[in-house]
Amino acid sequence: MIDRAEVTLASFGADRDWLLRFCLPETRSALTALFEIEHGVMDSLRPGLEHSVAHARLEWWSDELTRLAQGTPRHPATRLLAASALDRGTSPPDLHALVEHVRVDLACVAFISRAELDQHLDAWGQSLFRTAARLSIDADPDPKSQAHARLAAERLSVQAGRLVRESELLRRFSRHALSGRIYVPLGDPPVTPSHWTARPLGPIESEALAARRREISQALKQMAAATSPVERPALRVPMLWMAFAVTPSGLDSALLSPLRRTIATWRGAVALSRGRVPSELI
Repeated sequence: MIDRAEVTLASFGADRDWLLRFCLPETRSALTALFEIEHGVMDSLRPGLEHSVAHARLEWWSDELTRLAQGTPRHPATRLLAASALDRGTSPPDLHALVEHVRVDLACVAFISRAELDQHLDAWGQSLFRTAARLSIDADPDPKSQAHARLAAERLSVQAGRLVRESELLRRFSRHALSGRIYVPLGDPPVTPSHWTARPLGPIESEALAARRREISQALKQMAAATSPVERPALRVPMLWMAFAVTPSGLDSALLSPLRRTIATWRGAVALSRGRVPSELI
């Protein structure tokens, strides 16, 4: 577990940091707790961590997330999420799928088909992305936009969550592949994994990844366009996260300067507050 005294705004990676900067203030503490839980669970994949220790960490988090769902958590972050749910009159979030997502990663499972890979990505989307979306909606002060946004958030959780996660993983594809985690379907019979662990990647593999990222961007833009103006203010967190997954001009959003990230995210948040779609999603 990480020491809460050491948690800063820059503890969770670029995209999550900017979500925390531009979410509604009423959401920030709960969203920080959610990312702290994700950080703790994902830390089981830390390079150099002994395999048995990694599994022990996952088992502890699995038990703790059971306690969270039952309303009796022990960790400061899960306790904060439980208190936030109580304040909002909702049930504590069920984040068990996050542990299963990381358990598959730890086992370096090969994905033969797109359906298998999507199922793996859905575990993250239905836990982390969905919970973040619900926190965003519950903090919205406008009952009308809140009611409209609930159904939209469920749609985005099912459809967009896995694509956002896939975009994050493809952003660091070679690093993951060298660790034995290859986030493309290998086919049946599977292609030789060495095609995907080469550095640099061959032209065929590089183009396949670029084409997939274009597919993800197009799909996320279509989903954003399908939301209505009245829904968008309450969907600030999930739709900003979708905007981060759509990288303009072939540039990795994580490499943009802090000033450019701040300006772009501020503009996206303002657009959503006015019922518009961020420019990255148009």
